[in-house]
Amino acid sequence: MKTRLEQLAEQIPDKNQDIIMYAKHVFKALEDFENHHRRFTAALALSGSSPVGEQEQLFYQTIQDIRNQMLQTLEYTVEDLQHKGDKNYSKHFTDGVE
Repeated sequence: MKTRLEQLAEQIPDKNQDIIMYAKHVFKALEDFENHHRRFTAALALSGSSPVGEQEQLFYQTIQDIRNQMLQTLEYTVEDLQHKGDKNYSKHFTDGVE
């Protein structure tokens, strides 16, 4: 995922690099949230409360789905920025990207 984010950072115009910085911050926040959840679940397990496997799997799958959706949206944004002014290009975001 980080590799794809770095590739997108190279493709996006310099004046729009703040979008990449925002995405990095959000991905970091999701990673921190996941680590917090992991520590919280471990603390519950130490206190005798066993975690429900299905709920844990759903939590991690949801976090991964969020990451994938954010990356896909970022890819669409970069494509729209690259094709700005192209009349024959069908935009992903009709309201624009700037």
